[in-house]
Amino acid sequence: MHSKDIVAGEHTGHAHHYVAMFLWMSFGFLYVFWIGQWLIVRNRDKLFTEYIDHVIQVAANEQRPAKEVRALILIKAGDLFLPVQEDEIQITGKGLALRAAVHYKVDIILPIVNQPVYRMKFDHDLAPRPPQ
Repeated sequence: MHSKDIVAGEHTGHAHHYVAMFLWMSFGFLYVFWIGQWLIVRNRDKLFTEYIDHVIQVAANEQRPAKEVRALILIKAGDLFLPVQEDEIQITGKGLALRAAVHYKVDIILPIVNQPVYRMKFDHDLAPRPPQ
């Protein structure tokens, strides 16, 4: 009878190890997914910022209207799957005094619960660089 108790205890111990391993693997998966989304959003924002800077430079040199600059920025945001709305873009001035301010937020979502767990906030205020 004593050997049966030892074998039953070993099975229970193994079950606890498997449960712990499954939980750690689940947390690892969620962490990798979260970090992956965070890196993707940061990379897209970097590309977006570079594009805004380029658009501001060209628009300032060519005296483009604010409406056109706003439209170009919105199109690029859509191409990069960034949730930028028209009211989150402020274009002021014209020529070399042109400025673009873009403020938006991106939610990082967990795959299983499909709920936001983290919100990244981006604020950009770009103006043309002086000619070199």
